[in-house]
Amino acid sequence: MRNIIINEKNNTIVITKKFEKAAKRFGSEEYKALKEARADFPAYKVVTSKRTKTNGNKGLTYDFMENYIDAHDKDGFVKAEFETLLAKSEEAEELGATTATYNEIKEWFFNTYPAFAEFQKRREAILGAK
Repeated sequence: MRNIIINEKNNTIVITKKFEKAAKRFGSEEYKALKEARADFPAYKVVTSKRTKTNGNKGLTYDFMENYIDAHDKDGFVKAEFETLLAKSEEAEELGATTATYNEIKEWFFNTYPAFAEFQKRREAILGAK
């Protein structure tokens, strides 16, 4: 059953959130399965798994974006926008502006360079298939 993992290294019985909710119903299949696992491993603690989201944009740092912009921005307009978003422009410094969030800058970068955004999607699909 994929919803129960016996982790012998940590002495735990790991269950998913969905399974946990179903196992709370007395007599359900999930309840019976968890009861059986606990009987087989009485010293093990039952824990709920924490999903970790993989970062498909690993490596997409501000430095990477800046280098990409430098290589593709002919008139310097995009670079000026990028520096404004990072609060590195003269105007931003004079006003004491703060930097935009990483997600806002990433979204702007993908909107500015849609071909790069498509590449990232294809790469995530390839990595997800493995």
